[in-house]
Amino acid sequence: MHLVVDGVFFQLNNTGIARVWQTILGIIAARGDFEITLLDRGGVPEIDGVNRISFPAYKAADVAADSIMIQHFCDLLKADVFTTTYYSTPLTTPMALMVYDMIPELFDFDMSLRGWMEKETAISYAQRYLCISHNTKRDLLKIYDEIREDHVGVAYCGVDTATFFPKLAKEISNFRERHELHRPYFLFVGSRVQHNSYKNSNLFFDALPNMATSDFDIFCVGGEKEIEATVLDRLPAGVSAQRVTLTDHELSLAYGGAIALVYPSLYEGFGMPVIEAMASGCPVITTQRGSLAEAAGDAALLVEGTSVPEMTAALNRIQDPAIQADLRTRGLDHAAGFRWEPMADLFCEKLQEAVDAGSAPATQEFFAEWSRLRRLQSQVDYK
Repeated sequence: MHLVVDGVFFQLNNTGIARVWQTILGIIAARGDFEITLLDRGGVPEIDGVNRISFPAYKAADVAADSIMIQHFCDLLKADVFTTTYYSTPLTTPMALMVYDMIPELFDFDMSLRGWMEKETAISYAQRYLCISHNTKRDLLKIYDEIREDHVGVAYCGVDTATFFPKLAKEISNFRERHELHRPYFLFVGSRVQHNSYKNSNLFFDALPNMATSDFDIFCVGGEKEIEATVLDRLPAGVSAQRVTLTDHELSLAYGGAIALVYPSLYEGFGMPVIEAMASGCPVITTQRGSLAEAAGDAALLVEGTSVPEMTAALNRIQDPAIQADLRTRGLDHAAGFRWEPMADLFCEKLQEAVDAGSAPATQEFFAEWSRLRRLQSQVDYK
């Protein structure tokens, strides 16, 4: 069977989600479950066994016309099923949709923006769904209660064990020297500022002045290009902070040298940094919010997520060598259970179910009406 995949997230340079797709498409292609054609809107890497076709860049203002063009290529390629790395849709080809999180719906994003409207459109169009955590599935079914529960599968992301594993002490020492990390440091990965502050970075930075000692520094990887003045102003005397961009290999070294990854998010679809840190031998402080309880299991130091004194106590406690050693051991064992193959397996099942559902008379009627409405929309869309 022929699977057409829309590579929007490669164009948008969302490295985390792009890595998910690069991995599972590689697994599916290697097994020969589907012939795969990837619509390359830019940024798509070479994936063994996956064909690429150059495709126009995704623009939120042109989504209806985009759907018509996607369907044209699905027809040309005789596609049996379609999926997308983002929230694009065809007109009449069956579709399985991967749903990462329900953050926009739950954290009061402006859902009238075309990009988020298209998420609702994609959810409405798809015949089957794969969520990356049980929490995401619960939220999806709560918000879209017309979706049948048996149409939604759950598969966790895996961890790249060729990249994220405990590194040699000498290699970590060289990394620290290159980045002038001469003191113990706490690691913060990803965005520090998000809509309605769901990343919750303030909990971490508000706790720092209350620490029992200030013999540490802060190392931020990714996220906003400059550390915010409000963060720098709150740092205890003598504590420095720097922000860098790292490769995955370098990130694993950063994990390996840290006192702990501090990941206080109030909601995640999954929480890849938690698993990557554990696989690299790094203790983790995180919350039980969203899917993070699933990602962390019993291998992290968990906080409720709103108490500065509780975060302060966790930061102090995790500097105990015995606690660090215990969390490293439990983290390595826990992270070993996150593999990409089960996600690829279940996604293939959902793709096949979508193909089967697409031939039902009711679905064919839905496709015909959907195609009619989408074509009408393309004629009135603003530019």
